[in-house]
Amino acid sequence: MSNVVQITRSTLIAFCSDFLTRPYLCYTEHGLHALFFARLYNELAPEDRYSKLHDQEFCVVQKEYPTAGNFGRSRRQHWDISVIRQPVVPLDRTSAFDYLPLAAVVEFGLNCDSNDLVDDIQRLSHHESNVQNGFIVHLYRLSNSNEKFSGRDLSPDTTILFDKKSVQTVLQGYTEPPSLEVLYGIADMTKSYKSGLWSITRQGVHEIGPDLT
Repeated sequence: MSNVVQITRSTLIAFCSDFLTRPYLCYTEHGLHALFFARLYNELAPEDRYSKLHDQEFCVVQKEYPTAGNFGRSRRQHWDISVIRQPVVPLDRTSAFDYLPLAAVVEFGLNCDSNDLVDDIQRLSHHESNVQNGFIVHLYRLSNSNEKFSGRDLSPDTTILFDKKSVQTVLQGYTEPPSLEVLYGIADMTKSYKSGLWSITRQGVHEIGPDLT
């Protein structure tokens, strides 16, 4: 695992752990994108934040960078957060900046159902993904139905939660990219579920966050 991928993963784990204790830092999933982008950018050494392609400078961390292919859909997709592989290896084609190989991609989900997570796994596992290391952040935020802090929270009786073992089963159905990890976090103010952070890979489910129950 390259240094930039290690930094991406460690920053993600710290970011998700922060979500468990301060789940309302961001109002929406897009807020999570923005806050993580800032934190990852700041974790990189100043000399590693930028690179060049054909004498044009660009940031190594990108928001909404396009997928290399359309994955059999009507058009290309976009990744939430991408880290462009260094040194830059451009494809021999026009618009080379639009098709750079990626060292890491992070896809976020906040209070999403299983379809969203399965879609992220399918896209990151596609042979056209052009991604070396895929990370999926799947976070849940729950509060009481009659006294929700936010209307965007889930209730403890929700049917949306996708259990961790089922996530692993989906992962085991794919073999690309070589490294694909789901960081699965629950911040439950009602204490109906165990709050914590888990790492889910094809090999297993491991708790890596604090037990906040």
